[in-house]
Amino acid sequence: MSDRLESLLNLLKKDPKDSFLIYGIALEYLSKKDFIKAEEYFKLLLQSDPKYVPAYMQYARLKENLNEIEEAKNLYRGGIKLAREQKDQHAAKEMEDFLNDLE
Repeated sequence: MSDRLESLLNLLKKDPKDSFLIYGIALEYLSKKDFIKAEEYFKLLLQSDPKYVPAYMQYARLKENLNEIEEAKNLYRGGIKLAREQKDQHAAKEMEDFLNDLE
């Protein structure tokens, strides 16, 4: 386990509802190609903080890597809707581009 991942996991023990930490852990597992653990943390994040826009894009990218295309599309669609509600046009556009590449 990397020092960075270990540090994030230790911080999460102190603040288990910190969305930024959960997101960081998911990304660390994703970078290590540990897709099972990455998905576990993305799911945890979206359950505890369903309005955390960046998680939708990264989780959808993970689903693409697993060739679970319909699930990726659904995550992109949900993320686009949420990003628009939050007036985050940059995130919405980025996810729209990824979604369009899949369709």
